[in-house]
Amino acid sequence: MRELSPIVRAVLDARDEAIVIVDARGGTLYLNAAARATQPQAHTPSQFMARGGRAVLLRLGEGVLGEVIIVPRASCQTWADQERAAIQETLQQTGGNCAETARRLGISRTTLWRRLKAERS
Repeated sequence: MRELSPIVRAVLDARDEAIVIVDARGGTLYLNAAARATQPQAHTPSQFMARGGRAVLLRLGEGVLGEVIIVPRASCQTWADQERAAIQETLQQTGGNCAETARRLGISRTTLWRRLKAERS
């Protein structure tokens, strides 16, 4: 299968929901930005399906080229819920390194510590 064109990648990356393109053999061909932002261990098609993904077959005539898996963005989250999720995800990505987590989130370490303390209360 050919590589995706830059314009197709840009369109997929602009979407809020996680989008995974899978070939006919089940191999992952492309993860959009929202899918890549998930935890590293959640990059297999079955894990995206387990997160509430919906699979749509990609057909060309009678043949099946693969499928696209779309995981809707979590809805009904408050700003605080989104902030907590971002902090936890970034902490996991940095292996618990608070200084690096704060840097990636664009907040001070003091602010990060306050948010973590508030979470525990």
